[in-house]
Amino acid sequence: MKKLPLLIFILFAKTTFAQKDTVGLNTPFINGDVMYQKVFSAPGKSNVQLFGNAQLWFIKHYKNTKSIQIQDDVIGRVVGNGRELLTFKSILEMERDYDVDMTIQIDCKNGRYRTRIYNIVIETEDTNKVKNLLYAEKLMNYLLGNKTDLALSGGVNPFNKNQSKRALQSLNVLAGNIMSSINQTVSDADNLNDADNF
Repeated sequence: MKKLPLLIFILFAKTTFAQKDTVGLNTPFINGDVMYQKVFSAPGKSNVQLFGNAQLWFIKHYKNTKSIQIQDDVIGRVVGNGRELLTFKSILEMERDYDVDMTIQIDCKNGRYRTRIYNIVIETEDTNKVKNLLYAEKLMNYLLGNKTDLALSGGVNPFNKNQSKRALQSLNVLAGNIMSSINQTVSDADNLNDADNF
């Protein structure tokens, strides 16, 4: 009987700790991966309509069909690679643009669709113009104090902790903007005719 309060305390503490955002960001960091994910409702839309509009989003947003890597109408999945600009204050508090590559996946099913953004890589250059590729997961691990090799190639993390935090905050905004853009195109009834014509 004496062990019951201790067990309750341990379970409560573990649950509380698991939900704590230890770096003060709302960056979705699950099982060591940064993955933005949201499910949208589109009542009255068929899977064919949603799938066509998902394809149309990639074409309109990236101005070509080359960004689309997978188009599976049987399971209603469109997956593509995107390149966006990420702007935040970095070295010397100056605003700077960085190229960000990411995978964007849209799954359509039963009047709903799920959007995922993952495999996020920020491209930086050092003072010698050597390109570094930094995964968003590596920046999160850096902020959490986990030992990790931050650069995929060619060097070390060019950002200090404040800059890493700003990069992830800007990434949150960028992902939200992409999700909003996808939602506008995929759920828009006016796009149904456009989707049939590409």
